Amino acid sequence: MAEVLPNGIVAQVEQLGAALVRWARGHHKATLAEQEQAVLAIVRAALPGLRAAVLGLVTPGVDGRRAPPPAPCPGCGRERRVQSWRRRTVLTVCGRLRFARPWYVCRRCRHGWSPADAALGLAARARLSPGIVGWLAELGAATDFREAAGLLTELTGLAVAPETVRRHAEQTGAALEATEQAAIARVARTRAPAGPVDPAPGTLVAEIDGVMVRYRDGWHEVKLGAVCGQVAGASQAPSYVAARAGPAQFGPRLVAEAARRGALDVVGWDGRLSAPNLARLRPVVVLADGAVWIWELAAAAFGERTEIVDFYHAAEHVWSAARALFGPDTPDTRAWADDRIGELLEHGVGPVRAALAAARAPSEAAREVLRLERAYFATHAARMAYPEFRAAGLPIGSGVIESAARHLVQVRLKRPGARWSEPGAQAILTFRAIKASGRSRAA
Repeated sequence: MAEVLPNGIVAQVEQLGAALVRWARGHHKATLAEQEQAVLAIVRAALPGLRAAVLGLVTPGVDGRRAPPPAPCPGCGRERRVQSWRRRTVLTVCGRLRFARPWYVCRRCRHGWSPADAALGLAARARLSPGIVGWLAELGAATDFREAAGLLTELTGLAVAPETVRRHAEQTGAALEATEQAAIARVARTRAPAGPVDPAPGTLVAEIDGVMVRYRDGWHEVKLGAVCGQVAGASQAPSYVAARAGPAQFGPRLVAEAARRGALDVVGWDGRLSAPNLARLRPVVVLADGAVWIWELAAAAFGERTEIVDFYHAAEHVWSAARALFGPDTPDTRAWADDRIGELLEHGVGPVRAALAAARAPSEAAREVLRLERAYFATHAARMAYPEFRAAGLPIGSGVIESAARHLVQVRLKRPGARWSEPGAQAILTFRAIKASGRSRAA
């Protein structure tokens, strides 16, 4: 036996059907583009009525057909009777929803409330539904706020101000950042993942770099971290963290993400039967430039690890020495740099150090550059064993993090004229990092 549909829904569907038929009869031979725009507009116009009809079926106390029973005060618990009916308007993904709900007042607590608001999950003064807030956060994190507002109108017919997009995008990102901070603190305290582990496949790799972003008080570096797996020479399943922060603050953030990807997994135990065993953690490859704080972080946070200086950073130091020896851009500069970079890739750091040792600087300034570059290659010699790393299938170039600098930070935060507050930038960075990592954004 067919179910009898509620009259409210039937009436709305009949109105929708009648509107579609009226348009069709008046537009014979309309193009496909004309048809799809007309149908979309008619359906959009019908959505608020359909949404209101469903609301009356799902949410008690908003249909107005019967007097709601007394409800306990959220403050003191004493039951109160309905004082009045109050209207409310909320913009939803189905359009603007208008409804009346019962309003209770506790004179003792000086508090007014409506159980319908709680049942709908609506804050006291919220004018947007959770669905719309989610859309605004997605759009505001993806593009500038004015363009985001325009896209919303173009794609859905719903209009909000750019400032509304900004506010909700940053509020959503700030909530995610608060959750991230709690996880970071927990990992630092327990030396264990803060939640379920999503292990990176193959060899676990952590890459670190930075990119400059313009804030209201000038340019500052945003540090980036990427954690991924390396399988058959290819990076897989990268996840990201990003923050304008010093090493002391950024280090724990990266460690927390590495822990989520399996860096703190115990893969074995070392020690004698008569002595306490020591946990052996999953090996990690740390790929970065030559910054001291990165290697100190790796030593403190990870167990067995392979430290690699990004090959392209090392090549930049070769070029620095070449320019000091032969000038900014001469045939000798290019020839010397190309030879040394080829040797570095094929034979490791030994030939480069020998060439630097044999080089004679043409000036005092060049002598200082050579001194610094000799020290750089001596300090990081073990981290530049590129032939061995390549033979083992390990990455030597930080392509994952270089790509993240663009798609995670630059395309959104470095738009023309952009000036970021620190909380606003961090909110968007956290949102984009979580989204790019394929993680849940529930906060």
